[in-house]
Amino acid sequence: MRRRDRWQHQVAQPDGTQTSWRRRRSRRGKAPLILNLAPMIDVTFLLLIFFSVTTTFRRAEGFLSAKLPRDAGRPTIALPITPIVVRIDVDPADSGGYSLSVDHFTNAPATTGELTGFLRELQEQPGFSQETPVILAASPDVAWDHVVACWNAALHADCKNISFGRK
Repeated sequence: MRRRDRWQHQVAQPDGTQTSWRRRRSRRGKAPLILNLAPMIDVTFLLLIFFSVTTTFRRAEGFLSAKLPRDAGRPTIALPITPIVVRIDVDPADSGGYSLSVDHFTNAPATTGELTGFLRELQEQPGFSQETPVILAASPDVAWDHVVACWNAALHADCKNISFGRK
């Protein structure tokens, strides 16, 4: 048997059973393990100082200049400020008649036949196209036939964005 080995008997368990014998080594001759952290901390601080001194600060990526085409993002057709609003009112002089007016235009058409030509001329002007919204705003007393006639006039003028509004 070696010197360092020692046999030891364990005490009986609380339930009344005996435990077996086991062998236990003593650590008399070994030095305790101690980890020296001072050199590791020194190296860590040296690396920290090195990287903080040698780092150059630059602008963020979002601020880098880029060469983009000059006309990118601009619309090819100038957009109108307001849509074309055609107001359909009851004509007080004629019991079953109607009168037309177009917002922001003094030379408004008088009939639905003239409305077709007026809308076509407007589409040729800068800032207007077939995609320009046309709003038909009818007063509640106007006969539905007159509103449908104005709708058809806008369709004959090749307007693509026609909607109803209320006066």
